[in-house]
Amino acid sequence: MDSFFGLGDIYDNLQDFIEIYDERLSDDFIPIGSDPNGNAICFSINEDSSDNIYFWNHEEETENSNEMRNVYFLANDIEEFINNFYED
Repeated sequence: MDSFFGLGDIYDNLQDFIEIYDERLSDDFIPIGSDPNGNAICFSINEDSSDNIYFWNHEEETENSNEMRNVYFLANDIEEFINNFYED
């Protein structure tokens, strides 16, 4: 994890990244952050997996944004995702 996207007039503005990934991500995902290599951390808004957090690998990107072979499950929700940053 490199950064979470924020709101307002800042460098990592969420609205800017929603527009950048508009044609590249399935409509089921909202990018909420990135890793140091330009991959996206996404929040699912799909009814079946809502709140789940996923990793979107740009190096495995296909021309069809609805193909899911470059998307990997990370956590059931944002709380679990954040908690995974820490050791017990």
